[in-house]
Amino acid sequence: MARIRIEGAASLADADRVARTVAESPLVKTALHGGDPNWGRLLAAAGRSGVAIDPDAVSIWIGDVQVAKGGEACTYSEEDAHREMLRETVEIRLALGQGEASSWIWTCDMSRGYIDINAHYRS
Repeated sequence: MARIRIEGAASLADADRVARTVAESPLVKTALHGGDPNWGRLLAAAGRSGVAIDPDAVSIWIGDVQVAKGGEACTYSEEDAHREMLRETVEIRLALGQGEASSWIWTCDMSRGYIDINAHYRS
């Protein structure tokens, strides 16, 4: 399970939209399952949200580990970030640097079991 928190958005609607897009991203969900602290997937998902985002203003944390600042990688321990991705509840935070609005959303990973169940589901 993961909690995606968006801070520093221009409006609540923008924060909600970015949070939902990140939470629903298949690449983010697979990174969660694999414990992969690939912050580029988080930034790419935020960029696909339809909200005008300046990547040079975005900072990203996985748990307590800041992995990106100003759209670029920080100096951080990949091992520490990986360990944060393996927690029962992964905390992911993106600070957009555009205002004061914030929002959060829960999501889950996309495991092999999830894929197996849904690959054979018919309505």
